[in-house]
Amino acid sequence: MRALLYWLKVVAPLSRYVIFLSILLAYTWLMRKQGGLPPLSPAWRLEIPLLLCAYFCLNLITRESRLQPLIAALPIFLVYMGFDVYFMQLGRLPRIAEVTELPELFRVLSTGNQILAGAVVALPLLAILSFLHLRRAKAFALASLPLVALVAAVEFFPDAFMQAFHATQNGIVAFSDMYSAGNNGRISMMLYNEARRVSCREKTASYRGASAYLDAFTTTANTLHGERNKKNIHMVVLESFLDPSLLRGARYSQKPVHPSFEKLFAGKEGFTVSPVFGGGTAQAEFEILCGVPAMRELSGVEFDVFTGARTLCLPNLLSQGGYQTIATNSFVPDFFNSTNAYAGLGFEKTYYPREYAQGRETYLSTGDTTDEEFMFDGALLSQNLEFVAQRMKEAPDTPIFNYVISMYGHSTHAMNQDKRPKVIEMFGDYKDEQLERAVNQYYYRTEAIADFVTELQRIDPESLIILVSDHLPGLSNGQETYKRLEYLAGDEEAIHMNRIFFIENGRPVKYSAIHHYDLPKIVLNSVTRGKYCRTHACNFAVNSTPIDNEGYRNEYMTIMAQAMDQKPAEP
Repeated sequence: MRALLYWLKVVAPLSRYVIFLSILLAYTWLMRKQGGLPPLSPAWRLEIPLLLCAYFCLNLITRESRLQPLIAALPIFLVYMGFDVYFMQLGRLPRIAEVTELPELFRVLSTGNQILAGAVVALPLLAILSFLHLRRAKAFALASLPLVALVAAVEFFPDAFMQAFHATQNGIVAFSDMYSAGNNGRISMMLYNEARRVSCREKTASYRGASAYLDAFTTTANTLHGERNKKNIHMVVLESFLDPSLLRGARYSQKPVHPSFEKLFAGKEGFTVSPVFGGGTAQAEFEILCGVPAMRELSGVEFDVFTGARTLCLPNLLSQGGYQTIATNSFVPDFFNSTNAYAGLGFEKTYYPREYAQGRETYLSTGDTTDEEFMFDGALLSQNLEFVAQRMKEAPDTPIFNYVISMYGHSTHAMNQDKRPKVIEMFGDYKDEQLERAVNQYYYRTEAIADFVTELQRIDPESLIILVSDHLPGLSNGQETYKRLEYLAGDEEAIHMNRIFFIENGRPVKYSAIHHYDLPKIVLNSVTRGKYCRTHACNFAVNSTPIDNEGYRNEYMTIMAQAMDQKPAEP
């Protein structure tokens, strides 16, 4: 009898914690096999105690029943599944600051996926609410004090938290969220990244008057202003522009590229390293336009903390140097804070489709998006071409920076079969439905791009034209598709390699592989006819070793300090 009582009072309650932790360990091990984050087992210093404390609190606040261990575990498993899905689709660990981006991510999901995502989140929460034992609220509050204290330390004493973290936890790998999460755990790394963000936010005040970068900005602007016969710059950022020919394990019924595009760029295709995979276009834009790595030190997405205050990025530099800076975005104005971000970057005019921006000045219309959801590249580029031609006639002596960003290649790669019939079949055992649609999209997209470039060369032959993919699409199976079909021979870092194309003075030009953040230097060197790189370090080649982001940190912090100023620049 005593043994039975001991079992009921001590062993049985403890056994649920052992079972919970064992299942969670097994889950993380299995998810790693499927391309998720590393197993939980090395993260015993902080992560596992955190999880056990959270599980204890959830057991404390729920009614006793046979289902109690399961109900209490559901929110924790939901959070862990969220980490893995996020990583498999986007290739990085989420930040606490990215909670503000959830409505944006939810918006671009299909209706079916919106319903599924809502159910996955709502059902466990409803289960917890239905099992709440409010009489234990006081005990719950006391038991959760360690968790509250930890969060308070992150928010109010971030430097002390980071110092303790470094002293007690496994190593942080600067160039890899995955390895850092494997060493220390998902939630632990999220807390660490939040502490670093809070700490950096407090430190930006000292960068607002960083004279070295402000002086360099002014000097370059003056150099630009003194240039005669400034060439126009046309930069097109292509959403999820995947080159199917780089999937060495894939077979097609015909070449996926349109013949006119192939003829235009044959042998001149280049590569650039994007900071993101599967999503996060704003991160790619930040690097392309600001010339520094998107370090995510102050926000999960840098654009989200822009206030509209002018900062030290390429459009503002060109504007100060005598250019008219124009941004054309094919999606909604409030997506990732783009209106404030574009103002802060230095764009004087920003245009969105009138269907999304009623009341705003615009030349753009989405056209018919039936069964495709997003605006087709051909519709976007043809309207931009007409706009640019008219603008050049009206003000031929004022050079322009014509920045265009597309949305057509976004997941789920839906196609209107009446307007764009399927022309390419994929062969082989491995199936990814989104990939086959993306391959057919590529055929029609390359046709539209070739038409745009050919006509742009005719009306503006001395311009600089840049076409760049923001990032690779996540497709149906995330990184697994790229591994199975040997994208760039299956190189582990290949998912960040994207296509880029240059046309300078009417001729395609090929650079060695670069990073997205090298583009402003290339632009400035081109428009100053080589003067910029004679006075600045312009080593564009990508090394095999991880980039030392600390070398860019001061410039990044100066840019962000200006962008986060509470007083937006005058329009």
